[in-house]
Amino acid sequence: MVNHTEITAEIIIHATEDKKKIFNPMYEVFEIKEEEFIQERLEGHFGNPILMMSIKLGKKRAEEFIKKLVSKISKSQMNEFLQNIEVYFEGSSLFIRISKKDLVRKSISLQQNDALKIKISTPVYKKSELVKTYLELLGQ
Repeated sequence: MVNHTEITAEIIIHATEDKKKIFNPMYEVFEIKEEEFIQERLEGHFGNPILMMSIKLGKKRAEEFIKKLVSKISKSQMNEFLQNIEVYFEGSSLFIRISKKDLVRKSISLQQNDALKIKISTPVYKKSELVKTYLELLGQ
């Protein structure tokens, strides 16, 4: 894999959610501790407290994260994702969202709503090589 890969992950935690129910499985699945996340306190539309948790992983940890992520997504979901991969690019970054509810169950599934947002960035010097570069990065 390319050693300039970077992962940025963000997750929103509402006041009604238990952080431990999210971060215990986060550690078990991805070996990322809650303390590694940057925590930003926000206010929701109706004044409710929200936490925006974010983390950046570089090089080796990013590669390990990608391997674990890909290995945990079902084959059918991964195939569907790969068939439509162009939709998930913004610039030269690839965006993946995984279900927060499934993560709590230590399962990984792709989902757009109430999700852990993952941005994968790696240098791509020719737009024509974008898909090929990310397919290789995802081990395909």
